Amino acid sequence: MYVRMNRAFSFKDENGTKITAPRGWVGDLPDKAAKEAVSGGYAVDGNQRSATTVEAQVPADGFDAMTKSELEALAKERGLDVSAAKTKADLIEALRKA
Repeated sequence: MYVRMNRAFSFKDENGTKITAPRGWVGDLPDKAAKEAVSGGYAVDGNQRSATTVEAQVPADGFDAMTKSELEALAKERGLDVSAAKTKADLIEALRKA
């Protein structure tokens, strides 16, 4: 079973060898050991996905797709003083704040 370890978990393999899966480890464990680790709170199913969908938070203003020259022209049209803006990111920030 594919699991993601929340805490270190030790178990014995089929040969009786003690194995410790460290905290943060992700991978396959024998089914019996994996079920014990999950039920004991040591691990979670490694195939779990977030319950909520995370969508990219891209502003709909389209500034990111514009060139620096286009942004400067837009700022001029809007009467904004962007003389202190040195980069495209500075221009976008000034436009979004206005």
